[in-house]
Amino acid sequence: MTMKRIAENRHITTVDDMTLIRNVLDGQTEQFRPLADRHGQSVQQFVARMMPSAEDAEEVTQDALVSAFQCLHRFDEERASFRTWLLRIAYHTALKRLRRESRKRWTRMEVEMEDIPDLDKDEPLNDITHERLALLRRAVSQLDPDDQMLLSLYYQDGHSLREIAFIIDCTDTYLRSRLQWLRKKIHQTIINIEHNGR
Repeated sequence: MTMKRIAENRHITTVDDMTLIRNVLDGQTEQFRPLADRHGQSVQQFVARMMPSAEDAEEVTQDALVSAFQCLHRFDEERASFRTWLLRIAYHTALKRLRRESRKRWTRMEVEMEDIPDLDKDEPLNDITHERLALLRRAVSQLDPDDQMLLSLYYQDGHSLREIAFIIDCTDTYLRSRLQWLRKKIHQTIINIEHNGR
């Protein structure tokens, strides 16, 4: 690698997302590569929670990056950061693939169950003993993929309600309601598992 190329690479790593985006939109399409390099790994880690294999996660990530490149002119920095916008594309790309392949459940779920707090009345969700966490994992694994990802975005990744609403394309009010409903559903599922064994 030449000294000029090394200097160019160093310069690109210090350039902010919006400058790179403007350059791409101005015809310097090669400037999308640093954006993909900068955000690709976090997008793939995000998608890996939904997909049954690392290969599927990699393919969905590539599809999402291609989609982002193709519709970059639609990116609005007033609505979300570039990374959040990418996660929105990746989320919908992954769900579309899962539905197309008729997958009803994720084969992996990486939400740390002890990070899911709940109301005082929801005792099963507040108990973080090994047995309760196993029940909680079972209950969460029975949720639909989009609900599992919602929990992951909120409790594990720490995204704000506003960011998640943008990613999954809903209102903050709906999202709050959905999270509350999911907590109740998980609680009821745990009770059912305890009483019925499933």
